[in-house]
Amino acid sequence: MTSSSSEHRDGVINVAVLKSPDFADWQTRYGNGWQLPYRMDHLEEHGLCLHWTDALYRPGWPDSRVAAALRRVESLTAPFAQTALMARSIAAAPVTLAMFESEANALAVARRAWPGHRSSVLAVVTCWLAQILEGCPPARRAAYRWAYRSVDRVYFFSRNQGPVLEEELGLGSDQLRYVPFGVDDETFAPKGGADGDYILVVGRDSGRDWPTLFAALEGIDLSVKLCCRPRDIAGLRVPAGVDVLGYVDRNTYRHLLGRARTVAVVTKPVLYPSGQSVLLEAMAMARAVVVTGTPALADYIDDGVTALVVPPGDVAALRRRLVEAASDDNLRASIGRAARQTVQRSFSARTMWSTIAADLLDASSHASR
Repeated sequence: MTSSSSEHRDGVINVAVLKSPDFADWQTRYGNGWQLPYRMDHLEEHGLCLHWTDALYRPGWPDSRVAAALRRVESLTAPFAQTALMARSIAAAPVTLAMFESEANALAVARRAWPGHRSSVLAVVTCWLAQILEGCPPARRAAYRWAYRSVDRVYFFSRNQGPVLEEELGLGSDQLRYVPFGVDDETFAPKGGADGDYILVVGRDSGRDWPTLFAALEGIDLSVKLCCRPRDIAGLRVPAGVDVLGYVDRNTYRHLLGRARTVAVVTKPVLYPSGQSVLLEAMAMARAVVVTGTPALADYIDDGVTALVVPPGDVAALRRRLVEAASDDNLRASIGRAARQTVQRSFSARTMWSTIAADLLDASSHASR
């Protein structure tokens, strides 16, 4: 079991964290002190002490045959091994925070099936849940609705998901919370110096619209660096001038982002905010972003001020905006400055976690009465 450095401070509220990343590995590669993925360490600034386990990622537990079987069972049901390993911490902590919805499912089912005396808070930070609910079979949707009756807080990152979550899960406004997503504007800060000569495209979720991007890039003389998994673009014709780098690590990504002439975030109009992290990290680095104007990203972009927005699936508009951004130094500089200021004001990780921390403290206070 691992926990934050504030474990022994007086006056803190313990929070059991259910998550998918290997925190220890993350801190070795990217961390500084107690810096965590998504900058969850900001929660500690508000009197919350985080407890988690990385045992699932350590050699020797379980052995390879057991691990393979475990992964198979979890893929057919829900991740439950981490929840089991955290059982004592969960029982003792006033708050359990799941990041993201898949990590909450086993505990939500357990709490619903064996309610007992529940004085603790179960909070879930969601990303894809609204999209999952819209597309899943009725029986699975009903199972989510049943299980999430045991969840006290559901945080989501785009307003358009609220009505879907309310209707499909049967939850009220006292349980659902829209929280603007925030990125690490300290790590993703402007680099200074001249822009590079390339457009950067980064993405790995299923909401990316690769066919529209590639169609827009056909026949234009622009250098493009593309960071994605090869399987994401399998079967598609990659235009000339596109350098496919594969999936790169965080440090390489940040370097590429900081030197990009323009960043393109091209997505389908899915319910969740596809492209949100790349968009806001590019904005934090004062890059001019050409982005698809989906309902899920509407709260994050101001066309012509903090980004250049194009309609979903509009090849001609995307091509026009990419050329415009690449050729206009003053436009890029103006958008970059406004974008950076907007992230610092409204979309920083510190602001996001401050909002969540205040709500968790309030929920915990009410639950303990």
